[in-house]
Amino acid sequence: MSTELRKGISSDLEGIGRKPYIKRLYTNWRLFLFFKLFRALYAVLSAAMIFGVTRIRKKRGVSIIEELPSLAIVVAARNEAKHITDLLAALANQSYPEDKVQFWIVDDDSDDQTYAIAKAASDRDSRFHVLHSKPNPDIPSPKKRALNTAIVQIESEWIVTTDADCIPGPGWLLGLAEYMDDSAGIVVGYSPLFGGKSPVQWLIQGESWSAASLAASGIGAGYPFNATGRNFAFRRQIYLDLGGYGKGIKFASGDDDLFMQYVVSRTNWKVAFADDPRTWVKSRIATSPELIKAKVRHMSVGTQYAIGWVIFGALGAALFMSLALLPLLGWIGVIKKEEVTKLWLWKWTCDIFMTVAGWRLLPDTYRAILALFTMTAAPYAFWYIWPKALFGTVHWKGRNFKRGRATSDLHSS
Repeated sequence: MSTELRKGISSDLEGIGRKPYIKRLYTNWRLFLFFKLFRALYAVLSAAMIFGVTRIRKKRGVSIIEELPSLAIVVAARNEAKHITDLLAALANQSYPEDKVQFWIVDDDSDDQTYAIAKAASDRDSRFHVLHSKPNPDIPSPKKRALNTAIVQIESEWIVTTDADCIPGPGWLLGLAEYMDDSAGIVVGYSPLFGGKSPVQWLIQGESWSAASLAASGIGAGYPFNATGRNFAFRRQIYLDLGGYGKGIKFASGDDDLFMQYVVSRTNWKVAFADDPRTWVKSRIATSPELIKAKVRHMSVGTQYAIGWVIFGALGAALFMSLALLPLLGWIGVIKKEEVTKLWLWKWTCDIFMTVAGWRLLPDTYRAILALFTMTAAPYAFWYIWPKALFGTVHWKGRNFKRGRATSDLHSS
C-alpha cells in the first residue's frame, strides 16, 4: 500500500474507535474502499441516469409516423374477473381506427368468470377475440404460453401487451403509434400504479415511477435493460424471426425486459421510450403481500440479464445491502456516526438529482415524491427480496416456481 493511500486512510478515519480491535476493524482498507467505491459508483449511476433521460427528451416528438400501423393488443388473463371489465371498456374506447386494431384476450386457465366476461365483450364488438391458452411443452412459462397462443394467430404489424388490471386512457394507442417509426422494433411505456393505502403500497407506487425513469435512461443511453409488460409493444415479425421469447421462456417473468434484451442483442432494431402522457397506462395496485411476491418474481430473472448488467446489478446489490448495515454499525460504535451520515447524505443528494431529471421526463409528481422514500427503503428491502429471488420460490397467480423457473419445478399452490 502506498504512503499516500495510508495517509488518506488515516485522515479519513481519524478518531474512530477507541478499543484496539475496533480501531483495527475500522482502519481495514476494505472498509475504507467501500466508502470510496459507493460514492464513486453512485455518482456514476446518477450521471448515467441523467444523461440517458436527457437523450430521451431530445428525441421527443421526432418519431411521428405518416401512416398508422396495424396493432393487436394481447392480454394474458388468469382469474381477473374482478378487474377485466374495466380493461375491456378502456380498450373499446380507444381512439385508434377500428380497422387497424384488434384486442386479443387469452384466458390462462382461470377458474372464475374471466373467460365468460371477455367472451361477452367479443360478442358485442368484433375487434375483440377471446382464446384459451393452448398447451405447449416448448413454452414452460404459463404467461408466455398464453401470449404466444394469440401472437401466432395474429397478422397485425405490432403486438402491444398490457395486463387485465390496467386501465389505459383513450389516447394510449395513438400515442404509442407515434413512436413506431421505421427504426423502432420495440416501444416501452410507463405504467403508474394507483390506489395505494399502506406504506408498502406507497413505496411500490414510487418504485413503479423510478423503474420507468431508469428504463428510459437505459434506452436513451443506448443500453436498454428494463421494461414493463403492462405497457410494451414490439413488431410481430421480430417475434417470429427470433422464434419467440428465447431463453426467457423458462422463467415466470421476463416477457418484457428479457425479450427486449434478446431483441437488442440479436437484431439492429431500436428501442423507443414513450414519454407522452397519453401513453401512460394506469394499473391497480395489488395487496402488500402480492406486491412483495411480484417484486421477488421480477428480480428472479435478474441473473438472466446480459452479463454486464448482472455484474453491475450484483455489485449494486452488495453495496446497497452493506449500506443498510451502516447505521447499526454506527450505533454500536464500530463506525463513526458522522461518516455514516455523510454517506447517506451523498446518496440522498444523488437521489434528488436523479428524481428531478426523471420528473422532467415523466412529470408524475406524486409518484416521484414517493420514489424518494422508495430509494431510501431500497437498501433494506434488498435484504428480504434478493435472497428469495435468487434461491427461493417465486409465486404468480396461484402457481409456484422454484428460483423463478417455469419448468418441471412448477407446481400449484
